[in-house]
Amino acid sequence: MERVINLLRRSPLRKRLGSFGLIILSIIIGAGLTVPTFIIFDWYNDNSPIEKIDIVLFSTIFAGVLYVTLILVSSSLLSILSKQHAHAKELKNFKNFTDVLHRSSSEIEVYDTLYNFVRNMHLVNHVTLFYRNDRSAHEISWQRITNERMPLCRMEPRNCPLIKYGRDCNVKNIATDITCAYQLPEHKVGSYICLPITNGNLTLGILQLYTKSRYFFDDTHISKIKSYIEVAKPIISSKRTLHQLNKKATTDKLTKLYNRSFLEQYLENQIESTSKLSVIMLDIDHFKHVNDNYGHAAGDAVLVVFSQVILRCLRRTDLVARFGGEEFIAILPSTDTDTALSIAERIRDSVSTEPMPKLNNVQIPNITCSLGVTAFPEYAESKNTLLKTADVALYKAKQSGRNCVKLYSKGMNM
Repeated sequence: MERVINLLRRSPLRKRLGSFGLIILSIIIGAGLTVPTFIIFDWYNDNSPIEKIDIVLFSTIFAGVLYVTLILVSSSLLSILSKQHAHAKELKNFKNFTDVLHRSSSEIEVYDTLYNFVRNMHLVNHVTLFYRNDRSAHEISWQRITNERMPLCRMEPRNCPLIKYGRDCNVKNIATDITCAYQLPEHKVGSYICLPITNGNLTLGILQLYTKSRYFFDDTHISKIKSYIEVAKPIISSKRTLHQLNKKATTDKLTKLYNRSFLEQYLENQIESTSKLSVIMLDIDHFKHVNDNYGHAAGDAVLVVFSQVILRCLRRTDLVARFGGEEFIAILPSTDTDTALSIAERIRDSVSTEPMPKLNNVQIPNITCSLGVTAFPEYAESKNTLLKTADVALYKAKQSGRNCVKLYSKGMNM
């Protein structure tokens, strides 16, 4: 990067003349041309080698040659200056790209930055960027940064050769070349390239560029795009690794739900940013009996199934975390108590009917759970009191025979 910056600093554009300097230079060049012109015309007047050519014709020929020479020299200089300007602009754009990349706070922001800079080059008609989203070890999806009406292809991750092999795809002429099997048929003319964004043998993203021009993507264009990808790749990798480490630090190893430390910070942020929210505290009934009668491996299996049932009953905006042992907490932003009670009842009913797994050919019996519901700011004004009132409501549910839902009320003892 330092080399790029140094090249930018040494660019001739940084030393270009101002308006006054350009006028002085023009006067000097004009004077320099005037002297040899006078000498040539004076010599021709005194020693004309061809008497048939008069002074007017000679002047015309001389001026024509001079003008052609000046035009050729000027065109050459303008071409050089134009290339230098384009080069300096590209270096500046590249530096801005790296600066924005390093300020990105997540892997998604890096992809977004790469897409925006490539699109702003105005090289092609359409730019599309797909990226791999690992929601869990077993749940992987491919998502698109852009939402254009007609992307280049349908994107079939299982069969995409770029994802399988990490190789470029360059179709120079859609009308005559062998195209991708998943390319949308609406793209009948032009050319396109698909470039993988890889980390080792793993394909993390695919950058697609389509233009209506045939044979557009030469080595210069492809090298330019790849240089942006190469700069983005290590930052994508580092952001991805950091996200995975943060996720491990805030995730319960067994259930893959958020852990208590994340929950408490999240709850504080929600209280500061929302006008109302509800909390459900959940506890498996007689969980100790499962561990005592079937072993701790069975208890772990029950906890995993329990967490999956909770997730299935909640909405996308809700969050659930393992609070400790067999106790879980669900946070429902912008939710009143009536809705929270309805969701809690749905969880209770689903848990009681959910079949438990077999372990060593032994069927673990079905379980039930007790739930306590509270709300902010109706029953609590802080994180601590919110958790406390939820715990009191849960205790009342346990006292009432378990397998039920209780809403906190101010008459309950804290």
